[in-house]
Amino acid sequence: MSSRRRFLKTTLAVTAGLVLEGSKVIAGSGPFPTGVVYTEEDPGMWSEKVKSHAPQVTISGGQITIETKHGMSKDHYIVRHTLVTNDGKVVGFKVFTPEDKPVSSYEVSGKGQYYATSFCNLHDFWVTQFNV
Repeated sequence: MSSRRRFLKTTLAVTAGLVLEGSKVIAGSGPFPTGVVYTEEDPGMWSEKVKSHAPQVTISGGQITIETKHGMSKDHYIVRHTLVTNDGKVVGFKVFTPEDKPVSSYEVSGKGQYYATSFCNLHDFWVTQFNV
């Protein structure tokens, strides 16, 4: 079980552009990998998809809401949102079906840097970095 947790933590950290040293995440160790992770600033081949794929973040007190302004159909939809802290801890995630609206909310107690992720079944993995 610990190897599965390690695998998931490593995958999230690497996807978020972080580096693991032992079991510790080193923040700010490099930019997101181009062509693997897409952002508003670096949409790569999906430059026309930014508005409908980059996760939008709203902060109200300790509540963070992630929304992807994306239509949902059985052939093209947002699969998942994840909220991750700067040190690689998953705050929460929500998996969507084509019938859902891609909006998720999470409670946070700490200030700092976070990553909101949105995964589209056709247009890859998108990340928005923000501070609370």
